[in-house]
Amino acid sequence: MINSLNEIFSLMQYQKITLNIPGIFLNVKTSAKSTLAIVTVDEQSGNIYTKEQFENISLQIRNFIQNNNCLRYRFLYIIISDDDNCIKRLLSNDVSYWRIVPCANRLMIFETACDDFLVLREPIENMLLQTSKKSDLNDSTSIFDKEVNVRLAVMNIGIIVLNVIIFIVISILSPPGSDDISDKLALDWTLVINHGEFYRLLTCMFVHAGIDHIYNNMIVLLFIGSYFELAIGRMNYIIVYFSSGIIAGLTSMFYNMSKNNYVQSVGASGAIFGIIGGMTAIILVKYFHKHNLDLKKIIFIAFLSLYSGFSSQGVDNAAHVGGFISGFLISFIIYSIRTVKEKRNVSK
Repeated sequence: MINSLNEIFSLMQYQKITLNIPGIFLNVKTSAKSTLAIVTVDEQSGNIYTKEQFENISLQIRNFIQNNNCLRYRFLYIIISDDDNCIKRLLSNDVSYWRIVPCANRLMIFETACDDFLVLREPIENMLLQTSKKSDLNDSTSIFDKEVNVRLAVMNIGIIVLNVIIFIVISILSPPGSDDISDKLALDWTLVINHGEFYRLLTCMFVHAGIDHIYNNMIVLLFIGSYFELAIGRMNYIIVYFSSGIIAGLTSMFYNMSKNNYVQSVGASGAIFGIIGGMTAIILVKYFHKHNLDLKKIIFIAFLSLYSGFSSQGVDNAAHVGGFISGFLISFIIYSIRTVKEKRNVSK
C-alpha cells in the first residue's frame, strides 16, 4: 500500500523524503507560498509507536520542514491501521489527519483535516477500490485462509501469557497434599452469594484444571482471538473478552443455583466462547454476503465445541452458552456502530 501511495504522491508532485524511522514516511510539496507535508504511518508493518514516541518523531519532522525557510506549511498525517484507537493513541485533536483502514480498504477523512490535501482523496479512494477488487478476485473467500500477524494481536497474546504464568505459579505453589490455591480463585456460587466474594467472577477465568485444559483453551484463543482483536481493535477486544467472561460466570452461577449444584467452575472457556460469538457477529455484519465460508467455519467451531461440552462430563455448558451469546451481542453492537461511523466519515 505504501508503494501505491507514493506513486499517487509523486503524480501530485510530492517529493519523497527518506526517513530512517521504521514504518513512517514523509512526502513534501513545496511552492513559493507554502509547503505541504504528508506524514504516513504504516502500522501494517508491525511498527507500533506510543504517543510520546510519535510526538518526538513528529517534532523532528516539523523542525526539518521549518529549517527549510518555509514561512507557511501544512501537515497531514495518514495513519494506516486496523486499530480503532490508533488516532487517539498517536495524535492530538488539533492536527490534520486521515486514516486508511486496510481490512476494509477504506479511507476515513476527519473534520480536522486541512482542505489543501483534499485533492488526494479521489486518487487514494480509487487505489483502495482497485485493491479491494483485486483482493476479491484473488481471495479464496475465507478470511481464515489468510495469514494473521499474531505479533500485532498484543492483547490476545498478553492474555494467553498471563493465563500460562498463573497456571505455572499455581502449580508450583500448590503441590500435592497442600491447600489448593485454585479453590480460593474458582467460581463457587455459594461463596459469591453468601460471602460476597465477587472477585471469583474474574479470577476463575485465569484458573485451569490441568495441562490439557489450559492447552486446549489457549490454542483456540490463539487462533480465534488474534483474528478477532485485529478485526475489532484492542480495547474492544478487552471489553468483549472480559464482559463475556463475567457474564458467562453469572450464567453458570444462576444455572447451578437453580439446579442446586454445588460445584466450582474454572477456565477461560466462557470468555473464549465470547470471542467465538464476537467473530460470528463481525462476519455477519461485514463478510456475510461475500464470505459465507467464514461464517460456516465459525458456526462449525462453535457447534463442535458446544457439542463436545454437552456430550462430556464436568463441562460448564451454561458458561459456554452465556459467553457465546453475550460475546455475539456485544460485538454486534460495537461493530455495527463502528461501521456506521466509518461510512459517515467517508461520506463527509
